[in-house]
Parts: sequence; structure tokens; C-alpha cells
Amino acid sequence: MHRGVLVSAAKSLGPHDLIDGALLRAGPSAVVSGLSAAFLHGISWYEADSEIEISRHATGQGRCRGGVRVVRSDLSPGDVMVIDGRRVTTPIRTAYDLGRRPPHWRALGRLDDLVNAADIDLRLLWRYVVEHPGTRGIRQIRELIPHINPLSESPPESWLRLLIVEAELPRPEAQISVLDDNGYEFARMDLGYRRLKIGIEFDGTEFHETAEQRAHDAARDARLKRMGWIILRVTGDRMRDESDELLRDIDKHLRDRGAYR
Repeated sequence: MHRGVLVSAAKSLGPHDLIDGALLRAGPSAVVSGLSAAFLHGISWYEADSEIEISRHATGQGRCRGGVRVVRSDLSPGDVMVIDGRRVTTPIRTAYDLGRRPPHWRALGRLDDLVNAADIDLRLLWRYVVEHPGTRGIRQIRELIPHINPLSESPPESWLRLLIVEAELPRPEAQISVLDDNGYEFARMDLGYRRLKIGIEFDGTEFHETAEQRAHDAARDARLKRMGWIILRVTGDRMRDESDELLRDIDKHLRDRGAYR
């Protein structure tokens, strides 16, 4: 795997193996950090081919080689914990590191995921940020903390929510549950405005590309519309390429439903 770190050629390597190999190469003082630490804390959205991140003392050597990024860090003993024998940055420190990295929309998606997975108290995260002023990216995480919502079920939902808020539209609620006449949930919308009955759904290709899923979505949407709901479905392409038009559509529905009266 690395110089001095051997593994059977027949072994299929997963994220845990890649992290362990990087730790062995970096030495006993190394600490798993960044997105790799977030993975060990249980985040839901992690790509198996992500670069492994390891932190060492600020006087150590920083480098990026062989899919491993070794960074120099100012970690204190309180920033480190042990998970299954691995030295890992704590959830608070991991959130602090990820939340300072641009772009800000990607950082929010990672913060939502990590806060949910590790049950981070946002008051403690804010205190940590206040106690570490003057570091690179500190302004970004300060501005993002009020927008963190652990109810978000995917990074694109987080990005869409931030897009709406930054357009100075009313802050949407996340994961709106809609019940039938018997009190059973038959729909749960990614974002929306419950009082105004406006639902906003992010259609990711992994969940909405099959004919069966599209038919299910159409039937559910028809039922919601009969109950008075407006449903907007948003794709990643539209969010990226037609964001102004998308925001105008949301604003129009808000105005039609009396949001600004």
C-alpha cells in the first residue's frame, strides 16, 4: 500500500483498510482527520475513493501522495479521541475543519451529515469556533453554523436549502411529513413550507431514475395536489444551470400563497 506497509494482493481494500494503511505509513503520532474522520464518525455520504486525510504535528511534513493527504495541524489533546484503536479528531474538531473548507455549499452538506451522525451540539461547536479565531476559513464556518440542519438527508438537499436562503427567500422546513386521514405518513418532502402547502423535492438520479420510482412519485404528487399542495421537483442540473429561474418559481409560489402578507 505504501512504503513499508504491505497487504495481500488478493485483498479487496475498503475505506477502513485505506485509513489504517495511511496511519501505519504516517507513524504513531498521526491522527485521522477531515472527511476520513467524518467517515469514522458515521456520516452517510462518503465516496469510497475519497482521499485519505491524516494530520500530524505542526512541525511535521505535509504532503499529498498515493491518495493520502498528510497535513500539519495544531491539534490539542482535547481534539483527539480513539475509535477502534485509531486516533481520530473529535466530532467537534472534525466539523470545525470541514466547515472552514470552500466551497461553502459543500461544507454545509458535510456539516449537516456530520452533525446528524455524531449528534453534535451546535452550541459546543459555536463555542469551539469562538475559541479559535483568526484561522483560515473561520468566517465561513461562523456564517454556516446558523444554517446547519441535521434533518437534511443528502448533501444536495443542503445545497438547495442554502441556495434558497441566500436568495433571501423564507427559510424552508426540512423533511415535512404529510399524513393521510388515518394518521399514517404517506409522503415526506425534502424541503418546503408546511403552512403554505408548498413542497420542494430534490430528485437525485440514484433514487428517481427508474420507471417504477417515477410512477410512484407521480402518484404521490397527484395525491398531494388533491390536498392542495404545490410540488416543485428539482434536479441537480437545474440547481446548477437554472438556479435563477428556479428561485423565481419558488418566489412566485410563495407570493401566490400569501407568504409576504
